[in-house]
Amino acid sequence: MRRTGGVPLIVALSVSGLIASGCAGSGAATTAAPAASVASPSTATGSVAVELIEGKVTPDPATAPAGPITFAIKNIGMNVHEFVVIKTDIKASELPVADGVVDESALTVVGQVENIALRATPTLDVELAPGHYALICNIKDHYGAGMHADFEAS
Repeated sequence: MRRTGGVPLIVALSVSGLIASGCAGSGAATTAAPAASVASPSTATGSVAVELIEGKVTPDPATAPAGPITFAIKNIGMNVHEFVVIKTDIKASELPVADGVVDESALTVVGQVENIALRATPTLDVELAPGHYALICNIKDHYGAGMHADFEAS
């Protein structure tokens, strides 16, 4: 067996082959990485930030294009709240109330998130047809304390 500097030639060739294949594998992974990080486009046509605090529901913006909407909700208050989206022609401040809550049975509820804890930031994805909506917190007495806002989808 022929030697190269004390190492058999077969071992030297095997090691260099492993090093070369390791480098090729490394290069392939690097070029594949950017393709994996490409994000798919969002299906939502609008995103609306909503802050909930005692006495207020604040959507920003208060209008959005009709279609898929994501409400990004943030409870900045001191109590648990909920967020209800109601399709209605009635102003948000004039919904029917019984025993301190809005009577949802007579209304068209499009979506809702219940029991939103302090500092929680849930989202709600809904499909909105053109028209008027009421955004409310329907926990007992919260609506009556002013936790409602009008919203328009065009």
